[in-house]
Amino acid sequence: MAETKLSDRTHPAFDDNEVLWNLYFDSAKGGKGFAEEQLFTHRLEDSTDFSERKDRAYYLNFCDTLPTIYNSYIFRNEISRKPDEALEEFRKNVDGKGTTIGDFVKKVGYYSSIYGVCHAIVDIPSSTKSGKTSKLDVKRDNLYPYVRIIHPTQLKDWSVDDFGKFEWVIIESDYYKDKDPLQEREIVKCFKLITRDKWEIVDEDGKPISFDDGTPNSGTNSLGFVPIITMYHKNSDEDDKVGESMLKDIVYINIIILNWCSLIDEQLARNCFSQLIIPDKGEIAEAVKAGNVNPLVTIGSTSAFTFDGDSNHPPAFISPDTDSIVTIWKMISDHIKEMYRLSGLLSGTSDLYSPTSGRASQFGFLSTNAALAEKSLSYQTFENKLSEIAYVQLGKTPEEYESVHYPTSFDLTTLDEELASFMKIMEKNFSPLLNKTIQKDIARKSVPLAPTSIRETIESEIDASDGIVGGTQSEEDIVVKDDGSGNPDLSRLSNVHKTTDSKDKQVSEHRTQE
Repeated sequence: MAETKLSDRTHPAFDDNEVLWNLYFDSAKGGKGFAEEQLFTHRLEDSTDFSERKDRAYYLNFCDTLPTIYNSYIFRNEISRKPDEALEEFRKNVDGKGTTIGDFVKKVGYYSSIYGVCHAIVDIPSSTKSGKTSKLDVKRDNLYPYVRIIHPTQLKDWSVDDFGKFEWVIIESDYYKDKDPLQEREIVKCFKLITRDKWEIVDEDGKPISFDDGTPNSGTNSLGFVPIITMYHKNSDEDDKVGESMLKDIVYINIIILNWCSLIDEQLARNCFSQLIIPDKGEIAEAVKAGNVNPLVTIGSTSAFTFDGDSNHPPAFISPDTDSIVTIWKMISDHIKEMYRLSGLLSGTSDLYSPTSGRASQFGFLSTNAALAEKSLSYQTFENKLSEIAYVQLGKTPEEYESVHYPTSFDLTTLDEELASFMKIMEKNFSPLLNKTIQKDIARKSVPLAPTSIRETIESEIDASDGIVGGTQSEEDIVVKDDGSGNPDLSRLSNVHKTTDSKDKQVSEHRTQE
């Protein structure tokens, strides 16, 4: 079998989905260019009218909003990451550009929602691979593992084994030769082949790439596997590496809404002002024909329709018909709701615009919670696999790694409400270990940005305690004070027999009054 150049190879799944991936990405990116490109002409306009309408086009971009909402919910809660000295620097700067591991996972999750799939490769500087660097060199020169995002439009070809793991991949990227400001910039297409035992980078002609900074263009893969992790929005087939985009139906609805909004805009541009009608026996036309001053100037700055001058009807304004605008806008509103439903962020029975009670909102959020939990678990799996490969790159075994846990339950309560709920549980003192576990969870959420050393100290203090939480004050705990006149202050006794629930209600009522 004849050899082919890496630049000529593409996977059948890539060929089937490349156009769709570009559409999904462009729809999320939005902008004036996308609005103009997706605008349809209609039978009542010529090329000039269509061009003017394109200039006024705008895009209500839900293809970007919906994936962003997923991230805002998932990362609203603190991710449970046990302190890990080996991964501390990696988590702070996962890509060598100052991005934390949480922000990186969030970005990959966003792209996986858009495309249906997104990949990341874990690598390590070549000097670290050689094993000739000390721990001091690693820390000083930041020679830790790093990751790069691989868009599905970059993963041109691949092969997988019977377990869905990559046997080899071909990744396309652009290399900018622009180190010298006095030389014209050159953009070189690079094709990186990674197999389980080696890797190489060539140009479109199959020749090895020469990098300006001396970076090697080939080497051995000592890992024995392809260090690429894949995140899906929804995955129906592990082998095809394609997934299912959140936007697969939403993008077409969003494009239709774009066109409906443009039709409303055109009606407003053409018919926004009421039309003046006046009686005329022919004097206006004769005056214009004779070159005299147009009588309309004395009427106003608008044009006018005329009717029989012998009519008794006075001058008036005709208002344009708005029925079509009302109909189109209702359809837009209904279809916006459908996009939220298709994304999993709105239950099928919820109404996007009708106010509901707090309890109804919580019940309506159950289906949304399920969608968010599924997405959150894919984030959790992705980060754990990413960190396990980093462990291997650092010369440690994956078995030593302690998994990260993402939230699997989402609601609309605040930290204050959550804390009150936890306090009710801990006051029962079912188990000291249960209380300590809850206290650690509260501590992580209360100070999510605290340094690792501080968090370790807090958790060690919690472990050192007995885990018993005191309930409400008893009558014996209340000190009755005398104001000196023989009349004891009994005002505090009213709190003795109050339950946590009644106290919470009292505090809530007090805040409402304020």
